[in-house]
Amino acid sequence: MQARRTCLALALLPLLQPLAAQAQLPTVSAAQLLALKLDSRGVQLDFPSVADTGASVPLQVQIEAPAGRQIQTIEVFLPENPSTLALKLRLIEAPARYAFGTRLRLAASQDAWVVATLDDGTRIGAHAPTVVVSSACFDPS
Repeated sequence: MQARRTCLALALLPLLQPLAAQAQLPTVSAAQLLALKLDSRGVQLDFPSVADTGASVPLQVQIEAPAGRQIQTIEVFLPENPSTLALKLRLIEAPARYAFGTRLRLAASQDAWVVATLDDGTRIGAHAPTVVVSSACFDPS
């Protein structure tokens, strides 16, 4: 019986490792993001100013890199959420323009921050506020 439990535990280990890695993600505050002094030229966010619930708030993003530059990664931060990094995209072909849409789960009224890292290491980004009437996050998930 003990061998069976050990075997099951070893089989589940790869499934639990992403959860452990997520628990160790650093948190980023709005003040830290403001300190980056991101250039917002070329970054457009469509984020509602008021959301009835924080369960599923739409975000549309369009990014155009400066001339001669390409986008390598895009991150979406929600500083008031328990896990502040909501999304990280690593772009394989490093385009000069990129657009995407997603839905975010918000713990409270806050700004959504989009930060793009370019091929030369510089960062561009923008943020947009929303007021949440009813929160969606009550636990650290």
